[in-house]
Amino acid sequence: MTTDSHRNVSEAQALFNPAFGAYLLASAVNAASKKAERPLPWPNTFLILPLVLPTDTRNSLPGNSTVTLTAWANEHPRLQAAFAERAAALTAYTRTSLRTAMRHHAIDVTPAGLICPRAPKPASAAPGEEVADCARAAALIGRWLAVTDPTRAFTALGVRP
Repeated sequence: MTTDSHRNVSEAQALFNPAFGAYLLASAVNAASKKAERPLPWPNTFLILPLVLPTDTRNSLPGNSTVTLTAWANEHPRLQAAFAERAAALTAYTRTSLRTAMRHHAIDVTPAGLICPRAPKPASAAPGEEVADCARAAALIGRWLAVTDPTRAFTALGVRP
C-alpha cells in the first residue's frame, strides 16, 4: 500500500537514512585506507558525517585534498564553531550508520581501525546531484583523515575525542 506520505520522503529523511550514512562512511574509510595504506582510526568516523551532510559545510570544502583539514578549519571559523554541536547531534546517526555498514560488510573493524573490504560503487548523478556531492565530500574527508592525527583532527574542529 503506497500513500502520498510514503512517496514524498523529505530530504532530511533521505539524508538521515542509515544506509546512506553507511555508504558515506564506507566512501570515506575506503579513501582513507587507500591514501594511508592503513586502517582509519575508528573515532574519526564521528567527524565524517558532520562535515559531509550539512550543505553549508559540504559546499565550503575544497575540490581536492591539497588543502589540509587544519587549514580548512582555520579558514572557516563559523563552520568550525558550529561543528561541535553538529557532531554531537549526529552521534547517534553515525553509530547507526556504522552498525549498518558493518552488518552489510561495507566496513570491517580490525584492531588497528576501520577498513573497507570492497570499494563502494561511485555515486551517479542520476538520483540527484546531492548524493554524488556527498560521496565526493566523504572521500575528501577520508583522505584528510588519513594524513591527520585523530587528536589533531578533533582539535582543529573544536571537539574532544
